[in-house]
Amino acid sequence: MADSAMLIDLTQDSDSEDQVRAKSPRFFSRLAHRTLSSTIPLKRKSDTDSETTSASSFITAVQQPINNLYPNNNNNDNTNGNDTSNVLFNLKQRSQPYTPSPAPEIPGGVSVVIPSPSAQLKREIDSAEFIPGTKLTAFSQKYYPTDAFEKRASRGAYPAARSVKRAKQPFIIGRPGPFLTEKGRKPVIDMLCDSLRQKLASIDGPPVTVAPGDEKLLAQSVSDFEFINRYKLRAGVKPIEDVFNAGCSCKGICNPSRCTCLTQEENSNERIIPYSTANDASRFWGLSQDFMKRTSMIYECNALCGCPEGCWNRVITHGRSVRLEIFHTGLRGFGLRSPDLIRAGQFIDLYLGEVITSKHADEREKAAVTRNAPSYLFSLDFFNNDDNIYVVDGATFGAPTRFMNHSCNPNCRMFAVSRTHGDQYLYDLAFFALRDIPPNTELTFDYNPHMERVDRVAPGAVPCLCGEANCRGQLWANEKKKKAR
Repeated sequence: MADSAMLIDLTQDSDSEDQVRAKSPRFFSRLAHRTLSSTIPLKRKSDTDSETTSASSFITAVQQPINNLYPNNNNNDNTNGNDTSNVLFNLKQRSQPYTPSPAPEIPGGVSVVIPSPSAQLKREIDSAEFIPGTKLTAFSQKYYPTDAFEKRASRGAYPAARSVKRAKQPFIIGRPGPFLTEKGRKPVIDMLCDSLRQKLASIDGPPVTVAPGDEKLLAQSVSDFEFINRYKLRAGVKPIEDVFNAGCSCKGICNPSRCTCLTQEENSNERIIPYSTANDASRFWGLSQDFMKRTSMIYECNALCGCPEGCWNRVITHGRSVRLEIFHTGLRGFGLRSPDLIRAGQFIDLYLGEVITSKHADEREKAAVTRNAPSYLFSLDFFNNDDNIYVVDGATFGAPTRFMNHSCNPNCRMFAVSRTHGDQYLYDLAFFALRDIPPNTELTFDYNPHMERVDRVAPGAVPCLCGEANCRGQLWANEKKKKAR
């Protein structure tokens, strides 16, 4: 069987848009046994020279292979009455690209038909101009600039500084710029007041308001202060694990004589009962008059107890029940009062803040002294008084009780309250009324109950401004405020 040669026609996949695709056979037998088929794809005939295009395409592709196969041919065959040499001559005169038709296959070889450029590419080639003497290389700065980034950076650089004699420059005070005078822009103080209202609205319980006329002053004072509803535990502070906590097994209402949450009197089996009902309101539970004279810890029932949420021994858990108002006192800064009548023994609110270690508290105390700023530190040292205690800092985060001022004749007192009985390092600080407090009376407590009265304020001491008849004259004996005990 005779060998076959293969023809690869690239025009089938890359014809230009002005070519007509025609199916052609992929394999041919020897040229001596077949004549050229009319189905071989030819470049589309132009309007001016279709015959020459067809003939030249055919002759260019097949002349050399034919000469190799038929050396005696001598190009004497005629194509449409024209000599082959004439066709080749005409082909050399053509400047348009063309697609040659397939050449007769060479025994054992492969013939390739090369596609011609598209019409758009031909137009671009015809319109292109070449400048004599131009030599384009990859290193040409005109076409391949290597300093493009430097030029771009120089355009965006700051201008060179000018030497200006400040002493000779006039100092002109004009009207404020558009930032402060733009129509529709809310003044900064109004935005601070809006922020203050949002902060006060986030506090749990009855409303906390600001006295009329003091809102702007308070908004500026607490612009960096946040009201919170529970402690914020900082680095180094870890509450005790739940496995070490416990609750009572009471069913229904706790029996004061048997509730295991209550502590016992020393050398006695009697329980210390912190709360009692008011004389004028049987549903009201507050500190008993007897317990107000004590310095004991209040132990309340918690979530682990069998008693219901409405248990009488959950006063702190029930939360604040009085309205509060922040107002400006004058020389003593802001203070706290309530528009409601507060009964003796009634719970007012918790003292909240960031719970930090004693080491961090010392660092904050030093920083406050350096800035001549007040500190709001209270140590949780009811059970321990060492370097491992925790301290509550209400300077940046806290409750409305942060604004309670000192008095040597206070109407409130801070008590320690535990709701996690196994944790001796972390517990609550709660304010209770020591006596009946009329509405709009300032709420105060003693910052330093252990301070003795002095006839003359010592140099560098923190003076007391309470104005009471029994005023001790000073709060601390030196400028550095000690952490309240």
